[in-house]
Amino acid sequence: MRLSVNVLVLLAMIAVSAPGWAQETTPAWLLYEEGNSLFEAREFGKALQRYKDAVAMAGILPEAEAAIGDVYREEGELELARKQYEKAYSHRNSLVVPLSRYDILYRIAEINRDRELYKLMEDTLHQIIADDANWGKGTATRLRDQVEANYYARGMDQVMRLYRFDASFASPAHSQLGWFYYRTGRFPQAVLHCLYAAVYTASEVTRFYRERDVEWEFDSFEKLVVSIDDERELSDFAAEAGLFRNLYYLAGATYAAMYPKQASSLWKLISASASAGEYAELSKRQLRKPWIEPYLVPLKAPAGKS
Repeated sequence: MRLSVNVLVLLAMIAVSAPGWAQETTPAWLLYEEGNSLFEAREFGKALQRYKDAVAMAGILPEAEAAIGDVYREEGELELARKQYEKAYSHRNSLVVPLSRYDILYRIAEINRDRELYKLMEDTLHQIIADDANWGKGTATRLRDQVEANYYARGMDQVMRLYRFDASFASPAHSQLGWFYYRTGRFPQAVLHCLYAAVYTASEVTRFYRERDVEWEFDSFEKLVVSIDDERELSDFAAEAGLFRNLYYLAGATYAAMYPKQASSLWKLISASASAGEYAELSKRQLRKPWIEPYLVPLKAPAGKS
C-alpha cells in the first residue's frame, strides 16, 4: 500500500508540475522519498528526520505528516501517531492523490482499535462510509434497504444477481464495522456492513470472469465462491480483501439475527473452500454447534474526544 501510493503521488506531481513550481518544491518531495526508503529499511530515526525536513521545506505536505505518524506507530507511540495522522488529515485538501485521505482515516481508525477506543474507531469508519456512493443519503438509502431485504428473503444468490458494486475505498470500513457490530451485539447492523463488504469483493470476482469471457454469466454465489479455489489470482485477492472473513462474520451475525438456515448455508460454503484458511475450520465448528463470539467491552473515549 505504501509503495503504490507513493508511486501515484510522484506521478501526479510530475503530471502537474510547471518548471518554476517544480524547482521550488521538488527537494521536499525528494526528502520525502528518501524518508520512505529509510522507513522501508526500518531506519526509523533517520526516516523521521527526513520527513520533518520535507515538511519544513514544503510548509504543508500532508503525505510527509502522515509518514511521521507511521514512524511514531512503529515505535509504539500510538497517541503521538494519532495526533500526527489527524494533523495530516487536517491538510487533506493539499494531498496530491485526493483518495489518500481515506488511507489516513483508516490509520486513525486502526490506532483507535489498537488502543481499544472503539467508539472513536467507529466514528472514524463512519466518516469513510459517508462518502460511499452505495451507502450515503438519498437513493443510496433505498439501495441499502433493497440489498438487505433481498438478502434476508433469498440469500446471496439474489443479491449478486441484482447488485454489483464498483471497487471502493469504503469496502474495508464496512468490513471493520461489520466485525465491530457483531462483537458488540448489534447484529442487524453487522449483517448489513458485512453484506456490503462481501458484495464489494464478490463484484470484483465477477468482473474478473467477465473480462476474460464477455459471455460469462453469474450462475450462483456458491459456484462463484467455489471457483476462487481454481484461480491463484482470485485466491490471493480474496485473502487480501478478507472475503471469507466477511462471509464468516456475515454468517455469524445472520445466525444471531435469528436466520439460522441462511447462516448455515454460508458456513457450509466457507468450510468447503480451500481458500478460506482459518475461517474454513471455524465454519466447520459453527456447523457442529453454533456460537456467538464474546462481546467486546469498549473503553470510554478520553475527555474531549466523545
